[in-house]
Amino acid sequence: MKRRHFLTLTGAGALVLTSRAWADDPYMLDVEYKKVPVPHPEKKVVTEFFFYGCPHCWHLEPSIEAWLKRKPKDVTFRRMPAVLNSPAWIFFARAFFTAENLGVLEQSHKALFDALHRDRMKLFTVEKLAAWYTQFGVKPEDYEAMFKSFKVDAQVKEAAKLTKDFGIDGVPAVVVNGTWLTDVSMAGGRERLWQLVDWLVQR
Repeated sequence: MKRRHFLTLTGAGALVLTSRAWADDPYMLDVEYKKVPVPHPEKKVVTEFFFYGCPHCWHLEPSIEAWLKRKPKDVTFRRMPAVLNSPAWIFFARAFFTAENLGVLEQSHKALFDALHRDRMKLFTVEKLAAWYTQFGVKPEDYEAMFKSFKVDAQVKEAAKLTKDFGIDGVPAVVVNGTWLTDVSMAGGRERLWQLVDWLVQR
């Protein structure tokens, strides 16, 4: 039942129907979440789409870490760089997959956000990124080789396809089970976002 239908009901019957509907379905489709244009159905998978240059994505990180500590063990979480038609988005998607392939993503993910937004570092060339990643034990030549590799090319293309299929036009965004899309604004805040994700993952 849609919200507008509630307005046509009056009296005690309306109150009973409304309370029962909300009890059964506490979140509203096309209000707090929506179905993605091209689903890639998978069970109990939560995917965050982000962009390293996005301050909102940076600010979401603490709530992600808090949710990860309490999420069910059978729920898989993964990060995915959104790839829109912009050199900056492609550049930092390459940075993400490069770090992942070199085995330093866990150590470097939040650190890169902090470097860009807290420390205002201008890591906008592959050379500067390569030098920055040396703190994680990566040789600059190895970083640059992976950054420019065919493997990273393929991963960025796949991320771009998922970004399009899921209808991602802004970040941060969360896709649940490859089917449902929501974000902080739709959910009504960061805390409600993860409550909604918990509910959607069981659908």
